[in-house]
Amino acid sequence: MAPGLGKYYRGRAVIVDVQNDFITGSLGSPRAPKILPKIYQLLDSHEWPFIVASQDWHPIDHVSFAATHPGAGDSINITFLDTNSKIETQALYPNHCVPETWGAEIETGVQTRLHYLEGFRTPVNYIKKAQNHSVDSYSAFGDNQYHQFTTLHSELLLHSIETIVVTGLITNACVRGTSIDGIKFGFEVILIEDATETTSDEAKASAIAELEGWAVSKYLLAIPIETLI
Repeated sequence: MAPGLGKYYRGRAVIVDVQNDFITGSLGSPRAPKILPKIYQLLDSHEWPFIVASQDWHPIDHVSFAATHPGAGDSINITFLDTNSKIETQALYPNHCVPETWGAEIETGVQTRLHYLEGFRTPVNYIKKAQNHSVDSYSAFGDNQYHQFTTLHSELLLHSIETIVVTGLITNACVRGTSIDGIKFGFEVILIEDATETTSDEAKASAIAELEGWAVSKYLLAIPIETLI
């Protein structure tokens, strides 16, 4: 476990893909809404020097959409953009998080809090990812092939951030990718275990065990604060 809330004040909150399509939309899960009170708590009760909110931001013909590959099944093999000899398996999903749709929007309670913080005391940076129609992007740092990176790494360095506190959806995809890339880039990564979810207990436990192997720390907001400080 992370040793206490003092770490938050030196870190940056990273809210991964808390978008309508991942909650009650085309890729929604009945488990997803239960993390929202925890994210509200983090935004309402703690001061942050910066906050990042990432969003999947897919063009309509994105490579991850099953509709782009009729009859292909659950996945396809695609070549790397920079190295034709390398192949990766691309999972296929229903269309989701297309710009200018309800599904791409950040959940209302989270977005309302972010707008309030933006206007009051805290810079909020919105990271749009997976905009290249030819490659997917789970991580808020860059795409799955490391062909193109977002501004997240440079912004963290610019503000001398050493620790990132990760929440969001889903644990075994975009939260996993963001957390691992955070470690690869040399940051301390703290995962808020009860502020992330996926489709099953087994999938969540497996993802968290893998992240612990990458030296990601985990923290439960359900633990009373007085026991930690």
